[in-house]
Amino acid sequence: MKSTPRFLLILFLLAGFGSQACRAELSEVQVKSAYVFNFIKFVEWPADAIKPGDRIRLCVIGNKDLHASLSALNRRKVGEYEIQIVPHSSHDALSACHVLFIGEQEQRRLLAIIKSLGYAPVLTISDIPGFAERGGGIGLLNRNNKMLFEVNLASTRKADLRLSGQMLNLAANIFGK
Repeated sequence: MKSTPRFLLILFLLAGFGSQACRAELSEVQVKSAYVFNFIKFVEWPADAIKPGDRIRLCVIGNKDLHASLSALNRRKVGEYEIQIVPHSSHDALSACHVLFIGEQEQRRLLAIIKSLGYAPVLTISDIPGFAERGGGIGLLNRNNKMLFEVNLASTRKADLRLSGQMLNLAANIFGK
């Protein structure tokens, strides 16, 4: 993958060494947006979930600021796919998303949302504390002003998603091995 060194450099800079400079230039919402974008690059969906020419539908619920920030990614290419930012309300069918970011405003409904997805091939991402441990796919953590992430392999396997080993090597914690 041609973008692998760049992804690793961005994550390295955002996660540790040099993070002071990054924090001065980027807001937390922008950093989260960068992580979401890079996660998409290192996930493989089943062939019947995304076909050539399809768009990767990226949905955000419970975080208007992140939705606005991610809107800058609309129509950006990831490999052969274009990202489509889809406006969603809590009443829409979330299983139609390929990537679903669940913001803290949805904390009370978190388990119901995850359960409603069942086996749908949806990569779930959130900044809700304990997200990955509670059954979400990828949880973002802000520890000591460093952005880290945790992965729940059981959840991503249930969704029939394959995560890159390179990404897993950078995870702060991996649950459901």
